[in-house]
Amino acid sequence: MTAAAGSIRPASTLGLGAQLGYGVGQIAGQIFRDVPSLLLLFFMTTVLGIAPAVAGVAIFVPKLVWGVGCDMLVGVFSDRWRHRIARRYWLLAGAFGAPVAMVLLFHVPEGSTGLRVAYVAGVFSLYMAVFASFSVPYLAISGELTSDPRQRNVIMAWRLVFTAAGVLISGMLAPAIIQAQGGGQAAYETMALVLAIICPVALVIAFFGVGHASAQSAYVAPAETRTRLSPRAALGVLLVPRFSVLLSANLLQLTGAGMGYASLLYFLTYNMGRSDAFQLIGGIVMAACVGIVVSQPLWVQVAARIGKRRAYIAATLLFAATYAVWAFAAGWGTLAAYALSFVMAVGNAGWTMLGFSMMSDIASDDDRHAGLYSAAWIASDKIAFALGGTLLVGLMLSAFGFDSAKAVAGLPQSPTALIGVMAAFGLAPAALNVIGALIMTRWNRN
Repeated sequence: MTAAAGSIRPASTLGLGAQLGYGVGQIAGQIFRDVPSLLLLFFMTTVLGIAPAVAGVAIFVPKLVWGVGCDMLVGVFSDRWRHRIARRYWLLAGAFGAPVAMVLLFHVPEGSTGLRVAYVAGVFSLYMAVFASFSVPYLAISGELTSDPRQRNVIMAWRLVFTAAGVLISGMLAPAIIQAQGGGQAAYETMALVLAIICPVALVIAFFGVGHASAQSAYVAPAETRTRLSPRAALGVLLVPRFSVLLSANLLQLTGAGMGYASLLYFLTYNMGRSDAFQLIGGIVMAACVGIVVSQPLWVQVAARIGKRRAYIAATLLFAATYAVWAFAAGWGTLAAYALSFVMAVGNAGWTMLGFSMMSDIASDDDRHAGLYSAAWIASDKIAFALGGTLLVGLMLSAFGFDSAKAVAGLPQSPTALIGVMAAFGLAPAALNVIGALIMTRWNRN
């Protein structure tokens, strides 16, 4: 499809300031995505003493129901209202809600296990609604900034640079605060207060940055009559092969990535036997962020040379191979963990950036449904991390005998439990990404 008549989408180059202005919003998005994935399950099992399977369900249900539901609603309404409310104003809604949701999530009241599980599930539902309010419109904006697919690669590369900043904050700063504050519930509460300041600042900066970028792109929303999509019609839009194949591959790969991320602290603490896991994870995240940043020019060039699909598959296979090796590398030491984290991030950055770029290409061609495409893309991320980052990891750890009581007491886990951690951390992510690469062999731009 082509853009509707009346929209102005010149291929002029956006200035560096405009690209940075758009990209900075990803810091808030990455924090909101990664902090629960990395820390919430670990917090519930090792601090609150809740069984992994129960904790996983308590996180999974809000992500699936509220996260996905709110994503789709925000996507539809941001499409329907874009003539009256520019998408960037949704970022301000997120800026108001983000600090409240972040603070409440880790301020779990005293009480029975049932009460605490219910509290986390309820607050995490609010958290998911706030996340949807800014993450979906933010992604949809990317298709409105330029009509040039190659420049869209560059915009997404800058977004991945700010992804690295968000990963540093959620994966390095947040654990460092927890470690410095003693590792108990009060430490998690302090960490949440710090992040509650960072997220709205990033979103407000992005609000003004997107305004500057939009002015440069001279984009004007099409003036066609607004239509109300029925659920069946919306499903038909999303099931076209060029989008559904890309979405399916991305869903599986993100599920694997979520499993690896949620299992990382368990792998460091129990399989590697590190009492300083919260400190070690800082170095691992730093190595990953370096990999993300330095690989962006590489993947832009690779995609220009061999095409986005082939570059995407190459990045996916690199990511899968690294996790397959890492699963058996618990005894290789700290430097090996840093090296593997760097290589993994190079692969992850490639398929993530190119996936965003291909999705934006599709949304740009059919800009009447850009919000719907973006909503489905963000929803798939949340479904994947709900499955991989909470439910599947929780169920797998419980199935292999992970003992939360031992974890709270600081005792080692059984050999069987360690096998479960290894499988959740390395083997499952590798397998899911190989399947994703196979699916992408069927992707066609048209």
